[in-house]
Amino acid sequence: MKVNKLVVMGMVAVVSLSTAGLSTYAASTTSDAKVLFESDDNGVTPPVDPTDPGTDVTPTDPVAPTTGALRIDFASQFNFGTQTISGAAKDYHALYSEIQPLDAGGLATGPKKYVPQYVQVTDNRGSNAGWNLTVSGTEFTNASSQTLAGATLTLGGGTLSSAMPNTLTPGTVTPSVTVGAASQVLVSAEANKGMGTWVHSFGSTIGVTAADTNPDVTLHVPAEAQKVAGSTYTSTLTWTINDTP
Repeated sequence: MKVNKLVVMGMVAVVSLSTAGLSTYAASTTSDAKVLFESDDNGVTPPVDPTDPGTDVTPTDPVAPTTGALRIDFASQFNFGTQTISGAAKDYHALYSEIQPLDAGGLATGPKKYVPQYVQVTDNRGSNAGWNLTVSGTEFTNASSQTLAGATLTLGGGTLSSAMPNTLTPGTVTPSVTVGAASQVLVSAEANKGMGTWVHSFGSTIGVTAADTNPDVTLHVPAEAQKVAGSTYTSTLTWTINDTP
């Protein structure tokens, strides 16, 4: 019994000494890491190449962008060229949009490119609330207020592209619309989708020359429509981005 007691006491002593030897001193304090965000209400996003959305471009035929953190950066003009009057119903296709790629310094570089007509939007609000993009249009009318009765403009081949991650892709993309007086939804981004810059293109093929036309953008003119020689008929398209899906 004595031996057992000595052994136990010796073990306790060793453990006590060992624990005392491992004791260290520690002290702590805190600091902050901060970031202050300001609105992008006055921001500008240059148009990009719809077939290569990571490349900034300058369109040959630009339009005025909208302002605000949720904005329309660019919308293509639609040019159906010069056509010979026909007594039959005819479909005409728009000339491709002409763009010039820009280098990192914002200078034009390389040859011009012919791409499908497109509309580009940017959502830099930071709220991730979603949005929708719509289009409407007037009748084709000449300077004498004569209309191209029954003419219809169809924007087909609707495709969406972006340099943003695919996980942020808006859920609704309308493949084709016939433009009319009532606004029609082209793209709808639900909450937590569509942040950053997105391009809605009408078609996916590209042209080779300035004379090539886009088969996905069609102006249909019925046989009975009156046409005045030497007269240009114009429809005004209105593109609207709404701050709710």
